[in-house]
This record gives sequence, structure tokens and C-alpha cells, in this order.
Amino acid sequence: MNSKIPFTKEFGYIRLAEILKPGSNKLNEVMDTFGDIEKVNSLTLKQWIESRILNTYELARIERISSDHIYDVIKYCKFNGIRIITPEDAEYPTNLRYIENPPVTLYARGRILDNSAPTIGIVGARKCTEFGQKAAYSLGARLALSGFTIVSGGAIGVDSMAHAGAMNAGGSTVVVLGCGFDSHYLMLQESLRKKAELCGTVITEFEPKTPATRYTFPIRNRIISALSCGVAVIEAGQKSGALITATYAMEQGKEIFAMPGNINAPQYGGTNDLLRDGATPLLNAEDIIEVYMGRFSDKLKAGGSLTPEIKRGYYEEAARLSGRSTTKENPHIDIKKSEQTPPKKPSEEITESQQENKLPFTESSKLCCSEKAKKIYLSFIENTEFSDILSKRSGIKGSDFIAAITELELFGFVKAVPVGRYERIK
Repeated sequence: MNSKIPFTKEFGYIRLAEILKPGSNKLNEVMDTFGDIEKVNSLTLKQWIESRILNTYELARIERISSDHIYDVIKYCKFNGIRIITPEDAEYPTNLRYIENPPVTLYARGRILDNSAPTIGIVGARKCTEFGQKAAYSLGARLALSGFTIVSGGAIGVDSMAHAGAMNAGGSTVVVLGCGFDSHYLMLQESLRKKAELCGTVITEFEPKTPATRYTFPIRNRIISALSCGVAVIEAGQKSGALITATYAMEQGKEIFAMPGNINAPQYGGTNDLLRDGATPLLNAEDIIEVYMGRFSDKLKAGGSLTPEIKRGYYEEAARLSGRSTTKENPHIDIKKSEQTPPKKPSEEITESQQENKLPFTESSKLCCSEKAKKIYLSFIENTEFSDILSKRSGIKGSDFIAAITELELFGFVKAVPVGRYERIK
């Protein structure tokens, strides 16, 4: 180390992170043994060997670490508005301090992390179904309206929809990257990440130029779970990375929520396994809100309804991710156009489509739901109906019925009431 440049805690922790590498479980042992980061930084190779803390690979890194590289990282962060957060800083998340393998250093942009905020992780497949996208978006929005901060990994699919739902509802979100800020991975998500820096926080334990690999994401997932009071899994196959997050959450003593799905559909294999193993069934946002209302009574409120503006945000996000235009290439996603009701001729007989329009189920709302969900909604005669009656009238049964009625709940068209009934609320 250049003696002319004064030592800083940022230098010391970045150097230690270079030795241990992300995901290491040795930070607490190192600090308990040597006391402070300046002393750790001054240790000789012989002293490290005598401590018997580091393995052969970690010891070999000590000789290879370049002080110039560390100063370059610090300068890059300052120039690009990236905060370097060490365990000595007040912003270092409290929830991360007590896990088995806390990150040695964090890099962040956006708002200062609020350690007292109620947080929910929402995770699931990148290649999720349209229903999975809608469910993640709606859940993120409804929980944000209730006062939760939404935590996820910033990937396409469930992650991005959960982030977008929270932000479009005026709430806060935390994006936990599985790479450095300067990585070219998922550049399609750059606009979401920039918006997240305004509406919340983007954070990572990887140095700015660290590329994404198949190893970085599992390491990242423990941070998503640790930052969250509980984790909701929307869609996940039996080999999904979302299950790694759920496993970390269980090890950390967090509540797991899983959305049920068709037992024959591969995208629900992992979530259904979680339910079999004791996860809380996730049928609507209230299933999560009621678990934490007592703990955060001063910060949470009952979930609000999704306004047309919030719903419109889903289609804009879906169109952006698919590369479609919301007005030219796919006019059905053009909410303004879809809300225009075509004039009726007085002599016309009322068609099935027009009968549907007579219900409090607007064109913009219909776009939010699958055909099965619409069939169930149209099966209501009274405002409150038993689920088996709705299933019989609609012809939709079993897991298909559960998925479709859940869809209606998530978008605020119905709500569950006691003794196996549902109430139509729109």
C-alpha cells in the first residue's frame, strides 16, 4: 500500500472483500479475531497463515491484490455516484449483519436504505407466464400501496414486474444485482434500474465491473432474502433460482409465501413443492399484509385498489420488455384506445360481448385478466357466491379455478369472504 495515501475504511473493506470474495462466511470471524479493519489491512501473510482463518486460495489472493486496483474502484464509485457501504456505516442493512455470510462491502445508488421499513421479496421465473407477470406486478403494486418496500433481483419476468408494480403505485423498491453496476448483463433493464434509483435503491456486493455469471446469482439471492421480512414466490420450476432465495429465507427464519398453480404445469413445480413443505399459500396481497400488520402497525395499512394509471403501467412494462409498441404493433395494449366504448345501434341485439360490458368490468380491466378469470367473473349472479357454484357455472375446476380466482383477487375484482365464498367488488 502506498504510504502517501491515507488509509480509509473503504479501502480496507474492499481489500478484505477481494481476499474473501462475495458469499464468504468469514467476515465475522476475521473481525472478531483482529478487532478493526485497519489492523486487518496491516496483517502480513505470515500472520494470516498463523491465524488459520483463510484457506489456500484466499491466502494466494493476498499477494495478487493491487492497491492501485482498489483505488481505481473507489475513484470509479465516486465519479459515478455509487455509494460504498461498509459494515461500519449506519446504512449497512441491519438484517445483513446477522446472517451467516454477510457481505463485506456493498455498492449502492439511489435512496439511503431504510432499515426500519417493512420489506417483502418477490421472486420467480424469468420466463414466466403472462399470468405470472400480472400476478407479480399486481402483488408488487398492492403491497407497495400498503406500505411495503419490494425487494427483488431486477431480472426480466417476475422480478421486473414486481419492481414496476411497486414503483408505478408510488412505492419504494430495492433492486439487488447479481453483477456490478457496470456489467452489460440485462441492459434491457437499464431503464428499470434507473427508475429504481429514483424510487428506491439499487444495491450489489459486486465491484462495478464484475460480470454476471451462473455463480453470481445464487450468491446474490441470500441478500434478497436477508433484506426481506418474508419472500413471495410467484412462479418457479423445480430447478428455479427463485427456490435458492426461498431456501436462504427459510434458513434465515423468514416467512415463505407461494402462489399455487396447476400441478401438471412445470412452471409451478417449485412453488407447489414449497406449499407441500409448509409455505403459506399466497392467494392475495392480504395473505402477506395480515402476517406483518401487528409488527408494523405504524407503517402498514390495508392494500389499496389499483387505479387505471397503475394498471396501465403493466402494459407499458410488458410492451417495453417484449420490444413491442403499445400503440402500433399491438393495439390491444393501447389502454386509451381500449377504453373507448364503440357506439351501439338502437336496433342491435345485445351480444355476449356487450353483455360483458354492462358489468362493472371495464375494457381496461378485462385486459388485465385471462379468459378463464373473465368466465368466473361473469358467473356471478349475486354479489357474493360460493366458490363451488362459481366453478360449476364457469366450467373451470380444480387448480385452473384457483389460478383464475387468484388472478381476479390480485387485480381487485373479487375478494375472499368467510366460509368458502367470494364477493364481487367491481
